[in-house]
Parts: sequence; C-alpha cells; structure tokens
Amino acid sequence: MMNEYDEGRIWFKKKGAVITVGLTEKALEEIGTVQGIQLPAEGDEFTQDDVVVEIEGAKVNFEVISPADGGVVSVNEGLNDDLESLQGDPLDEGWLFKLRGAAGADGEESGDEEEV
Repeated sequence: MMNEYDEGRIWFKKKGAVITVGLTEKALEEIGTVQGIQLPAEGDEFTQDDVVVEIEGAKVNFEVISPADGGVVSVNEGLNDDLESLQGDPLDEGWLFKLRGAAGADGEESGDEEEV
C-alpha cells in the first residue's frame, strides 16, 4: 500500500521498519524537467520533516522531506546517472531513498507497527 504526504507530492511505502520514499506525478509536474538531484548518503540520520533530497527542476527547485525519524539504509544511486527513470517511472524505478524508522533502530523488528 502506498501513502502520500506533503500535499500529495511525495509517496512512501512501509515494509516492516523500512520506508521507501519517492515523488508522485503531481510533484514532477510542478518541478518540470529534473536537471539535478542531491541524494543523502547511506547512514545519514534524519528526523521527521528534515530535508533529505534536493531536486533542481526547470520550473522550481523541490525539497523532499522525511516522513519519519530514522536512518538512510539505501539510496537509488542510479538516479545520479539516469534522471529519466525518476520522471519515466516515479512509482517504481524512480524511488529516491529507503529509511529505517527509528522504531527499528534499537535492534527490534517492528513489522507490526504501522505508525509513520
């Protein structure tokens, strides 16, 4: 199941304690042609509403904020070389980063927890 936040511009999917985050079509329409992207590094820690990704667009620059407290466990490095996948397939190949929610940071699996 996919959820949206930031007025429907950002989507996230939660599987266990890991949250995958990406842009919606609505955000891409606002941004225009993506000209550059600044992704986080694996291991970076964020709190909810921190800016995690910065995107330079033809129309506007856009900031992706974190849906929860946690640490980055994976980054879609392919976007550095292929911004087309972000615009061509934003709900699958165009994911931005994966965050392990703070609830799972203490070593316990929190697969039953659905709060974000």
